[in-house]
Amino acid sequence: MKTSNELPPMISNPLPGKEPAGSFEALDVRGQEGLLAPRVAALGKALARASQLQARMQFGFSQTEWQVVMLLADFQPASIRKLASLAMVDAAQISRAIGVLTRNGLVERGTSARDSRRADLRLSPLGMETAVTLRQLSRQRNERLLDGYSPERITGLFEMLEVLTARAMREEMDIAEGEASRET
Repeated sequence: MKTSNELPPMISNPLPGKEPAGSFEALDVRGQEGLLAPRVAALGKALARASQLQARMQFGFSQTEWQVVMLLADFQPASIRKLASLAMVDAAQISRAIGVLTRNGLVERGTSARDSRRADLRLSPLGMETAVTLRQLSRQRNERLLDGYSPERITGLFEMLEVLTARAMREEMDIAEGEASRET
C-alpha cells in the first residue's frame, strides 16, 4: 500500500506549524496531542454514555438492553450470536438482556426458518416504538452537539469521518495481511 505524508485538501494538518512526521524520532511520543484515535474514542464513549444514561433514566435499560433494542431496530430478525457480534458483547450478556426485554414485551422470539434450533429475535410493536423514541432522542442530542456549525462544515465532518474510517479499516487489513505473510 502506498502511504503519503501529504494530507488531502479538505483535511488540515492536525499539528499546525508542523509538517507530518516522517520518522519515529520526529514524533512527540510523550503526549497525545495531535493523535486522532484518543479524541475519536473519547467522543464515541461520551456519546454512547449519554445515550445509555438517557435510556436508563427513561426506560430503565442496562447498557446491553439499550444496545439490543437499537441493534434490533436496524438488524432484525437477528440471532443472539449476531447481536453479540454487532454489540461486541458476550452472548451470555445478550441472552440475559433478551430475557429482560422479552418479559417486558419489547422483544419477540421466533424460530429461524433456516435452523429450527436458532431463535430469530425481533422487536415487538412496543419495542419498535421504544427504539423510535431512542433514535429521536439521539437525533436531538446530535442537533445540540452540532448547533452553531454550518451545514457545509457538518457535511465536511461526516465526509472526513467516512474517509478516516475507510483508511483505518484499510490499514487494519494491511497490518493483518502483513502478519499473516510473516507467519507463513
